[in-house]
Amino acid sequence: MLTIVVLGGFGLVLLVAAMIVADVVSGSRREVNPSGSEEKTAGRVIRVRGPVHGRLQDGTPAIYTEVIVEYYTRRGEGPFEVARKLPVGSRTSYQKGDRVIVAYDVRTPRRGRIAGRVTHWPTYGPRAGDPLPQR
Repeated sequence: MLTIVVLGGFGLVLLVAAMIVADVVSGSRREVNPSGSEEKTAGRVIRVRGPVHGRLQDGTPAIYTEVIVEYYTRRGEGPFEVARKLPVGSRTSYQKGDRVIVAYDVRTPRRGRIAGRVTHWPTYGPRAGDPLPQR
């Protein structure tokens, strides 16, 4: 009888420890920005320039394609623009009108970055509320 109680208690301790570890691991994967100050929204490519002969941010000369995206925040602020420089030989190509995911900082200097292309996002800009019921 004593061994059943000891083994049951030991099993319970292992179960609780496994749940704590799983919660910590899933939380670290889910939260890329721990302060919670980054949101994502849909944006639309408004300009594609290239190939451009210029310099990158670190000063090295390069040939790149510049993609400029316009986006609105989820709270309806905007329009804001964000640019990305892609190497000419890059597999990723953008065209005017493409829809992309933009990750932006919710704090005052809105620093956005193009997070990728999307084809299934239903709305562009702030989300509209549900319509009021008709009486």
